[in-house]
Amino acid sequence: MAKWHFWGEKEFSDVYENIYIRSVMEDWFSIVFKIVKEFRKVKAVGKKQIVDIGCGEGHTTKQILDRLDEHYECDLLEPNENALASAEAFLIPENNIRESYPRTLATFKPEKKYDIVFTSHTNYYWALNQKDYDVQLTKLLSFLNENGKLIILTLPEESDHYRIMLKQTYPSFNYAQYIISFYKKLGLRVEVNKLKMRMYVGDILSTKKFFDLKIFYRFIHNTDSYPSDKESREFLKKIRKCQKNDYLDFKDYSIVILKK
Repeated sequence: MAKWHFWGEKEFSDVYENIYIRSVMEDWFSIVFKIVKEFRKVKAVGKKQIVDIGCGEGHTTKQILDRLDEHYECDLLEPNENALASAEAFLIPENNIRESYPRTLATFKPEKKYDIVFTSHTNYYWALNQKDYDVQLTKLLSFLNENGKLIILTLPEESDHYRIMLKQTYPSFNYAQYIISFYKKLGLRVEVNKLKMRMYVGDILSTKKFFDLKIFYRFIHNTDSYPSDKESREFLKKIRKCQKNDYLDFKDYSIVILKK
């Protein structure tokens, strides 16, 4: 499966932190609030059972759990042990975290069924080929209680994230449209919320220096290598072509799958 390169890079000026400075917080929290509404709709017997697939350091997890008033238990799944340890330290003081699993989706064997299975922008790392990817999409359904809900937050094909790439990093079966079609073909109920998620690039457009541009290139292409100056100029041209008023729109989709 694809590798996320940046967990070890925690300097403010480097890739991971840099991206969150670019994101428009109003857009992101609008997405968080919509996800919270989906969580609240789920009916459960006793405590609501939740699992976050690929929780990373737990930032999105906490933003959602902090806004749940009802009783719940949340399990964490994250293959990077350092990220998972950070998530535990971040979440446990204020949130009801039950178990943490240092596993990939492919190797995860849950001990129970869940009312909510949630994942945010992790589907790019589940498998390297379409056959194995389909296996993981099917596996997610097996985690659900009869009245459970699967929620996948990911990018559509028309996202500016993909439009500004110099080379295709992720196969087309990672796109939101493929996931939607896959579950509809199984006869499941699929609800799609098309969301706005802008990234600020005005600083990149207003300077002839390449530092921030090259960092942004690394994030967009999921690479630990810096681009050449020539590649950086080509990348900048694509950003200029796609941006509107100094912003790119990554166009998040929230895909909600119900068994019935």
